[in-house]
Amino acid sequence: MIILATCSPGAAWAVPDALADDAADLCSRFGVVEATGTVASPELVELSGLAASRAHPGVVWAHNDSGDTARLFAVDTSGRDLGTYTVSGARAVDWEDIAVGPGEAPGTSALYIADIGDNRSERVDGVTIYRVPEPDAAPDGTGGSLSGTAAVTLVSPRGPDDAEALLVDPATGDLVIITKSLAGESHVLTADAPVWTTAPADAPMVMVDAGTIHVQADFGLPGLPGSMVTAADVAPDGSFILVRTYQYILAFPRGVDQTLVQALLGTPCFAPAPLEPQGEALAISASGDAYLTASEVQRPIDIGDLPAGSAAVIRRVRIDPPPSTPTTATTTAATATATTTPASGTTSTSTLGERTSTSTSTSTSTSTGAWLWIIAGFMLVVASGVGWWRIRRHRSVRTTR
Repeated sequence: MIILATCSPGAAWAVPDALADDAADLCSRFGVVEATGTVASPELVELSGLAASRAHPGVVWAHNDSGDTARLFAVDTSGRDLGTYTVSGARAVDWEDIAVGPGEAPGTSALYIADIGDNRSERVDGVTIYRVPEPDAAPDGTGGSLSGTAAVTLVSPRGPDDAEALLVDPATGDLVIITKSLAGESHVLTADAPVWTTAPADAPMVMVDAGTIHVQADFGLPGLPGSMVTAADVAPDGSFILVRTYQYILAFPRGVDQTLVQALLGTPCFAPAPLEPQGEALAISASGDAYLTASEVQRPIDIGDLPAGSAAVIRRVRIDPPPSTPTTATTTAATATATTTPASGTTSTSTLGERTSTSTSTSTSTSTGAWLWIIAGFMLVVASGVGWWRIRRHRSVRTTR
């Protein structure tokens, strides 16, 4: 498989070469794929999106693909049914992904539902992202209704685009949609929070085509083409992004001051990916210590470890924490995290702080190196003076003779 990331003409950023090493370090932290359970709800038959709740630990929000009503299913990682919730004020044309991001009020979180599917490329009036607060009470199996829904209509500058992957910047609320393409050319479309949150409800907002991710499928593998992007999620601390296709999961490290788009145009590594018949769901846990996957449907044949006709299986992959740093460096990073906010508006986190502490160490090393050069220069001057004195003395002795 070949993966290339290319920047659209006129883009001003540059992805640091060091992030290629960061990608390898990131994927070294992933564990193995483990099945945690099967979906219990008989109504969750085309699982197309997963998102880990921030308000209620252990709860995972899920939804069906097109053809269902505007509702979400609360489950846990074992697939246990925790209730069904209707989303007031929303329509379900082709829901394809769900994410968690900043809520309307500062310090709160909300669910972002991506009604962005367009298999026939006919939604000329745009697609819709819904933002709705999580319920105050933890799901307990009784279900209910979610209210306070806000919506924004988005239009691709390229015309109607089919897409199944949504990212929401956990700090800024910026939206990123990754299109789905059999040819493996996925466009990265963006809508910045300061713009989309103030856009009139009846006026579609034109997104920015910020770049392209090229993914070439390995047609030697079973199942649907791996070139087609079907889901994505960003770590709660913003430090990395996962993008899944039908065959692969790509992990993109994110630099301290990088936007989501800049990270996506960098160098990914391969995260462990289960063999699923139609894998279209991916979610990183609220604590960032694991990611979950699930398949939309089960084909009427045996695939991988799934017997024909079985319910969708939820799978989990452990994510180990990044390597520890010296106590002094960690303390410095924690201080910076608590007191600084990068210019991009993304609040520093522990993972990003560790990279900051690395930069600090580099600066210290640079200063030490400068002193070494000064001392070396001084010694060179002294040596030259001694040499010159010996030459003059030698000449003086010869003249005397």
